[in-house]
Amino acid sequence: MIGYAGTYTKDQGKGIYRFELDAEAGRLLSAETVAETPNATYLEVLNDRVFAIKKGKTKAGIATFEIENLETGTLRFIDDCLEEGGSGCHLTVTSDHNYLLDTVYASGEVRLYEIDDRAVVTDRLDTYQVEGDGPHERQDGPHAHFVAETPDKQYIAAVDLGADKIITLKIEDNSLVEAAECRVAAGSGPRHLVFNDTGDYAYIFTELSNEVIVAAYADGEFTPGAVYTALPEDFDGHSQGGAIRIHPNGRYIYVSNRGHNSITVFEIDNDGSALRKVQTEPTNGDWPRDFNITPDGAYLICAHERSHNLVLFKVGDDGTIARREGEPEVPEGVFVGFL
Repeated sequence: MIGYAGTYTKDQGKGIYRFELDAEAGRLLSAETVAETPNATYLEVLNDRVFAIKKGKTKAGIATFEIENLETGTLRFIDDCLEEGGSGCHLTVTSDHNYLLDTVYASGEVRLYEIDDRAVVTDRLDTYQVEGDGPHERQDGPHAHFVAETPDKQYIAAVDLGADKIITLKIEDNSLVEAAECRVAAGSGPRHLVFNDTGDYAYIFTELSNEVIVAAYADGEFTPGAVYTALPEDFDGHSQGGAIRIHPNGRYIYVSNRGHNSITVFEIDNDGSALRKVQTEPTNGDWPRDFNITPDGAYLICAHERSHNLVLFKVGDDGTIARREGEPEVPEGVFVGFL
């Protein structure tokens, strides 16, 4: 199985790395650079394309790569779309493959791009500015951190850490139009979210409070409900929420805790409206920025931004994870995805 890791390029990171998982042996093999590209902090792997965040010297935007060989995962740079503005931190492609969206943490912007008939990002069409702030010292203004299409494919959900908001947008005439707004607890700092299989609940992971918020979802509207800490009750150190993923079987939620350096596993309960904590497991690295679960649900791979290692876990039938051998080096790792 082939996977990709995206990295910062502040120090040792080069951009996009390719790694290989020997699923039969349960072992990660060595990683190698497949594209030297600046600040590839998030990727979207789609068919024979990889779309990557890119930061130029004075401009920023999206780079498009072709996967030249689906068996080896080698990449060929096609083109980039760079314009004035800050570097993105998250991106997504709409289900019709006509648009790509990214979020800019520094400015609190959500940006809309066109994907042409070659499956290449060509133009930035529109920018939506989130407004607001919060009580935490890091909430001096909006900080858009995540964007995804809603399960009904009618809306775009944008999560803003600085304003404690989930903004629901519609794409109309190549523009972003606000449809609804949901506020979560002040100072919680929402970061990323995932939806359950039926699309009627979202699980919002907060960076500042390191919690999972369960929110009912219907027709563009989010309604926050139960809140669950991802940290042990006796932990009193500093930790920040990182990534959140849902298992392919739809039964388990996984989150990474940066500082506590762990992954917490929740079982989805009560038709989606509740969670039950199953496990909190050390990640064997420093600052687990991102992780992902293999499409078959058998393994979880975690990237550490500060200790520069990928760590492999076997996923059990009960959703729990157990560390396996092999920790290839990926400097400044911040994204994990699969071919």
